[in-house]
Amino acid sequence: MGQQGVYFELLDWLDRQDRLEPSTFLLKLQSRYTTGDIIYVDGAIGSERLKLHRVVHSRSSDGARAARLLLERPLLEQLLRVFAALEPVQIDLGALSRSRSPRREPTDLHIPAHGVGYPLISRPGGRACLLVQAKHEMDQWPDWRRRHDRDVLSLAVRFHALMAKDGPPKAPRRRFKTLLTRRESETLAWIAAGKSYWEAAIILGISERTVRYFMANARHKLDVVNNAQAVAEAVWQGLIPRLSDWTSG
Repeated sequence: MGQQGVYFELLDWLDRQDRLEPSTFLLKLQSRYTTGDIIYVDGAIGSERLKLHRVVHSRSSDGARAARLLLERPLLEQLLRVFAALEPVQIDLGALSRSRSPRREPTDLHIPAHGVGYPLISRPGGRACLLVQAKHEMDQWPDWRRRHDRDVLSLAVRFHALMAKDGPPKAPRRRFKTLLTRRESETLAWIAAGKSYWEAAIILGISERTVRYFMANARHKLDVVNNAQAVAEAVWQGLIPRLSDWTSG
């Protein structure tokens, strides 16, 4: 299927969805255009810092880890560059691969660090973008962008519009910190670091069922629907330490 055929295939797929599965679309986009990981980000910049409303990863299991890393340097600096841009910009997404355990995904160590960020028009005060990690070496990347930037940006705009229509994020509001228990905070921190429920259970010396229970409690207390949102909200409220501080101990 030619380049134009791929574009219309994905556009038609989006238009046929009664209930959009965001990670499924991002995975299709990644496969059809031969890229590395793709992340959709929707947030807002407050008076002091960035708040993430939605983080969707083409690997749905990596959403929470990505939400945590995007609030840490150097990815935070890359994200703010994209938010400030008016057109696609070259960025460094190497931290996404370097932070993943090689025991789980050894092939990811060979994904190039470079990528591109596509800024998306959002509601007043909001910020959104699509981050695409390269799967080509640097000398091949300019040619990929010349051939695909326009289509990927157009598809990202349509996807972003459907995400906003499907369920707009709650408006940022000031509130007291949510009270998480020590175990809930520890469990959330390990999930944020990219561990599975089973791995977190082994590390914490508890059952996988208990890990799921702690995560369900944390999501309920934070008033969110998935783990990526729970991580973003917990970091925003200062309920779990930043990754650089937490892993240095």
